[in-house]
Amino acid sequence: MLTRRFILTRTAALVSAVALPRRASAQAFPTKPIRIIVPFPPGGPADTAARTAAAGMEKTLGQSIIVENVAGAAGGIGAQRVKQAEPDGYTLLQAASPHTTNAAVKPDANVDLLRDFVPIGQTGNSVYTLAASNALGAKTLAEVIARAKAKPGELKIGSVGLGSTHHLIAEMLKAAAGIELTHVPYRGEAPSIPDLIAGRIDLMFLTTAKQYVDSGQMVGLGVTSAEPWFQLPQLKPLQELGLRGFVVPGWNGFMAPKGTPPAVAARLSQALSASLKTEAAVRAFNAMGFKPGQGTPEEMTAAIENDMRLFTSVIRERKLTFTN
Repeated sequence: MLTRRFILTRTAALVSAVALPRRASAQAFPTKPIRIIVPFPPGGPADTAARTAAAGMEKTLGQSIIVENVAGAAGGIGAQRVKQAEPDGYTLLQAASPHTTNAAVKPDANVDLLRDFVPIGQTGNSVYTLAASNALGAKTLAEVIARAKAKPGELKIGSVGLGSTHHLIAEMLKAAAGIELTHVPYRGEAPSIPDLIAGRIDLMFLTTAKQYVDSGQMVGLGVTSAEPWFQLPQLKPLQELGLRGFVVPGWNGFMAPKGTPPAVAARLSQALSASLKTEAAVRAFNAMGFKPGQGTPEEMTAAIENDMRLFTSVIRERKLTFTN
């Protein structure tokens, strides 16, 4: 007859036997190539940031890193694929601020980054620039606000889609400045640029504004960073131009499926942090208007939590609703 003590001892031994291979695997990690899913098209900021960071991580980890683009549903398709992957550190997600926007807009239909994933660290940080068409004839934010108040709803502001980060920031602008603007959604920044330059829309928040502002094709009115942005030092933060508390950072970073062993996640974070400190990474990020992240999970968790507070607040206060 089996005693209770024997059963408990045997159970503990079995649990230890199951856990041992996972601990051993974490200590040896990595023993094969790692795959990073970028849930956006090739060539964009998130894709470039992932490939830049991966290049340095390969040297630290001693394994090749494969970057795969799985675009669709504003980053949702790729995120779902990584969520369902084995939590062993060999499949990572290049998450970005659109994922927090999606979760705020439709919580039940999208992944929750902090519920479904383990943060590895931010790869890069960016900023949004409020740009105006030259055809508008305004050179400052104050002039734009005055024009909008004189003719409510006449000025048009573009976005990369209903419920996108760009759209929610536009709603923040309307609330902070006390103005009404007509929202014009596009399928991305690229198709909106010709219309902004031509004056078919008047305003838009852009992550790719520098080249157009520098060339005089559009007017830069301000940036959403807390301090002047290194790439556009001539533009003041919007919060210094009368829009109190108007700070919306852009970011992207690596995450692993929930359940990934802490030792594996820590190993990946260390490799990412080391990669982002190299001269090659700093040059690459600066060239596209980004600053390298710290590559730490704490920094990334704080960014996600800040985004969720900000965007859910905008949706609630502006009484925004979203339907398919």
